[in-house]
Amino acid sequence: MSMFQYRAYDAAGKTVTGSLEADNITAVETRLKNAGIWLLDAKEGIALSHVRGSRLTVKRHELINYFVQMSLLLRAGITMPNALGRLADDFKDTKFGQVLATLREKVVTGVPLHQAMAEFPKIFSFEVTAIVQAGEVSGKMPEVFESLSGYFEWIDQLVGDVRQALIYPLMVIGASMGLVLMLFTFVVPKFVGLLTDLNLKVPLLTKVVMAISNGLIHGWPLVVAVVVGIPMLLKIALRSKSFGFAFDRAKMNLPIFGSLIGMFALSRFTHNLAMLYKAGIPLLRGIEICRNLVGNRAIEKSLDEVRQGVLEGTPLSKCLSAHAVFPQTLVTMISTGETSGTLDFALQSISDYYNKIIPRRIKIVFAIFDPVMMITLISVVGIVALSVILPILQLWDAK
Repeated sequence: MSMFQYRAYDAAGKTVTGSLEADNITAVETRLKNAGIWLLDAKEGIALSHVRGSRLTVKRHELINYFVQMSLLLRAGITMPNALGRLADDFKDTKFGQVLATLREKVVTGVPLHQAMAEFPKIFSFEVTAIVQAGEVSGKMPEVFESLSGYFEWIDQLVGDVRQALIYPLMVIGASMGLVLMLFTFVVPKFVGLLTDLNLKVPLLTKVVMAISNGLIHGWPLVVAVVVGIPMLLKIALRSKSFGFAFDRAKMNLPIFGSLIGMFALSRFTHNLAMLYKAGIPLLRGIEICRNLVGNRAIEKSLDEVRQGVLEGTPLSKCLSAHAVFPQTLVTMISTGETSGTLDFALQSISDYYNKIIPRRIKIVFAIFDPVMMITLISVVGIVALSVILPILQLWDAK
């Protein structure tokens, strides 16, 4: 296929320009005519196949801008092809601009927007295309794009908060690792030589520190192999459903970080289910989609059983309450929404709750993590210092 740059006119007699991928000019003319547009002339160019495929990605802020602009343009009464065309011009000379141009071409020729977006899965995820499809069916496209922009802005803010909170701990960890390696590979070996020359009786603590130092110096290939190999083995083991379930469940039971890990998974579930349900997607289909989005196999398994229960006619809140991974607050709010007939509002309220509580919890977790790291560093330095002082004290007593 080739890309044809065309000039045509619509039913109102207005001249329109654009690009379309087709086998030949006749195919271009036929596709445009089916869309109510009549071709004036067309020139063959370069195909846009290089912007297709599952590997193409764009930055999150570009995606947010796309959702915001689409919501505003559609609310202003601008048609979908014209809105996509304007955004393609705004993003011209970028890969995303070429993607938007491709979306416009397909929409002009009668392809639904969600189907065109589905050709770029790394840019438009499965839940995004599902929500857009629901918006096309319900005719609520401006509201759908507005909800998508709000969700991705929340994700962007959350990622920014986590990165900012990680700066100091990562610096402390890096400095701690450097100091520990220096102590065990330079300071302790010299001290060991001194003890050997003096022929002193070595205390147990000093022996342990000397053994660790000797292991790091002479067994560093094994240490590197363990550091590199454990993540690789873990990645392979996580392919097993049973191990993945046990591992994710164990992560949720970790002290300090466990509750935050669970909140992240539940926030993805409630956010996406709220958007899907509000967009008009049936509850069963929404649960099925959300199952693949939570990023936690323990919750995924629970959602499989929840979906089966809802399919059999059991209320959603009752199905959720049967699983410990769903907190009672979430179950109560959903139960209230089901009873009052405002499940969409209840789901949105839960989403708003997580919007507020997760950033606060992140700050609390890292507020605890920072002093723990400092205490650990001080303890390591203190143990090494004590292992050095104890033999010196023996030497002093001998005198």
